[in-house]
Amino acid sequence: MKTAKVISLSLPPDMEKEVQKVAKEEHRTISELLREAFRQYLANRDLAAIRKEGRKIAKKMNLKPEDVNKIIRESRK
Repeated sequence: MKTAKVISLSLPPDMEKEVQKVAKEEHRTISELLREAFRQYLANRDLAAIRKEGRKIAKKMNLKPEDVNKIIRESRK
């Protein structure tokens, strides 16, 4: 039973060379490298969504960045 699906990806020649170089330097396959890149992309996207929601809440509560930092410090005590 297959555990992975093969997909096709187009890259500009310079990027493809860089991908090959990094994969070789890290002793990883190109697939492993690109899977990790996609995991990082998803994590960054999730963090951006959290930041956006946090800004919305802070604006609604009329909080400034320094207020948020103070609340965080106090909650960690």
